[in-house]
Amino acid sequence: MFLAARGDGLSRPGLYSWWVDETGAHDLTAGLGLALEAGLIYAGLAGATQWPSGKRSTNTLWLRIATMHMAGSIEFSTFRLTLGAILTNSSDSKRVDETALTNWMHEHLCVVAKTVEDADTLGHLEKQVLRALDPPFNLQGMERTAIRIRLSELRKQVSR
Repeated sequence: MFLAARGDGLSRPGLYSWWVDETGAHDLTAGLGLALEAGLIYAGLAGATQWPSGKRSTNTLWLRIATMHMAGSIEFSTFRLTLGAILTNSSDSKRVDETALTNWMHEHLCVVAKTVEDADTLGHLEKQVLRALDPPFNLQGMERTAIRIRLSELRKQVSR
């Protein structure tokens, strides 16, 4: 549904969140070796002003989600790297199959995006949202949990 919008209304800065279905949560549980429930797994931002430089970003929700996360590679998306590392751990390979990963994402994930007016405060807003929602796949600045420790280990094992 997100990609079908073709970026309509999403060529702006904002926040987004990724949600996994029951079957996808089962796949991720198998790869992690730790229980993961269906629901929110990751949240991020696109287009925030960079501080302390004050440099304005040209990134948008559409560019971030459609080109980096959904159609990109693990080189340019830590979210794809995280998913690829988990799913690859369930196989004999240490190399992420980008096509299979994209197909898996289309099948088991949905994304919710919300534009914001003020890119200058977007980074601060993201920190507040992450603290409140605590998505299990967000690593930076988050409390170390068993899942986050495991994700860090798995991401180091993936061949790039």
